[in-house]
Amino acid sequence: MDPLAQLKTIHLPEQVNNYPLAYGWWIVFFTMLVLCLWAIRKYLKHRKNCQVKKQAINTLKENNLDNEQLISLLKWAALHYFPRQHVASLSGAKLQSFLTTCLPIKQQAEFIRLFEPALAKRYQRDETLQNTEELSTAITLWLTNALPPKQQVLAELENKTEENIQHNSAETLGVNS
Repeated sequence: MDPLAQLKTIHLPEQVNNYPLAYGWWIVFFTMLVLCLWAIRKYLKHRKNCQVKKQAINTLKENNLDNEQLISLLKWAALHYFPRQHVASLSGAKLQSFLTTCLPIKQQAEFIRLFEPALAKRYQRDETLQNTEELSTAITLWLTNALPPKQQVLAELENKTEENIQHNSAETLGVNS
């Protein structure tokens, strides 16, 4: 008798199903999905938040603006990121002080060095090209480093506003009594 004749044919096992997946895989899948959605949302929010900053920088680079137009561009950009009551009424030294406080400490001295001469010569008849270039450099420095503002800067502005309101109301009460 032939021993090979006694062997049976090879039977393939049943197909192994991929579903249902283990619970751990579903948890990993949904965690990755949530993280991707969060990252996309964060990116879109950042892009929207930086849109005015990019537009201001492009306007600054593409156009040949005089000092008055440069300062108007700077205030326009600041108005988009800061509350109107903080920025709209500022001019001169108060504007410079506000802009300086919005910058990180490392850039404040450089900004003052570039911005102050142009601000001092703002109303003189003969604007020199050097003043305009310095002001343009100062504005670029401010736009790239101060915008969009950090939450800490906004909180400091709110605290200053509350202190000013309390101070002004105390003065008003002192005058009326």
